[in-house]
Amino acid sequence: MGAYPYQDRFPVNRTLPEKGRPRDEILAEMRALAVEEDASWESGRVSGTMYCGDHDHYDFMNDVFGLYAHVNILQRDICPSATRYEGEVIAMALDLFHADAVTDGEPVGLVTSGGTGSILHAVLAYRERAVQERAVTRPNFIKPETGHPAFDKACHLFGIELRQAPVDPKTTQVDVAWVRANIDDQTIGFVGSACNYGYGTIDPIEELSDLAVEKGVP
Repeated sequence: MGAYPYQDRFPVNRTLPEKGRPRDEILAEMRALAVEEDASWESGRVSGTMYCGDHDHYDFMNDVFGLYAHVNILQRDICPSATRYEGEVIAMALDLFHADAVTDGEPVGLVTSGGTGSILHAVLAYRERAVQERAVTRPNFIKPETGHPAFDKACHLFGIELRQAPVDPKTTQVDVAWVRANIDDQTIGFVGSACNYGYGTIDPIEELSDLAVEKGVP
């Protein structure tokens, strides 16, 4: 199944080959696959996977990746530039979110490997904050049933009750009234999607934001 849909066009390796293949042959095969697969997202019928669509910029990024493809940035003493880049990315993000307006703490940031990692870190932060500031002992978290599955994973890993809010069958937007009715003193947070993967629709974020402020929930 892992070879689908190319099993009839290219050799399938089920074991480690005794002899390697010429580099030109490998690159030719991979280029052919890349060109075919690019055509699908270049059509515009894709959501949440490709974020640029500009091949000139992709070429630039590939040049950058090539400079560091062999580097393990865990060794900050060997690759101190990674610390610099990370610091600049975090500083830019903090600036976008007006971190300089914070007066009761020191805003910080974290670069993760992707969306799932970011969600896991965020939910863990919500839980720890609720435990420390509100003495929450039975944490719960609310998400639309169309929300990112990483929230399900986070709740499973961190011992949080997941409450899945239904969506309107016509608009596929989350039922804000249901969210309101299911918030209690153990709720550590709730989310909406902008947009969700399944339908590409946007939940009523402004209403959810007002509700969060009203209830004092992140």
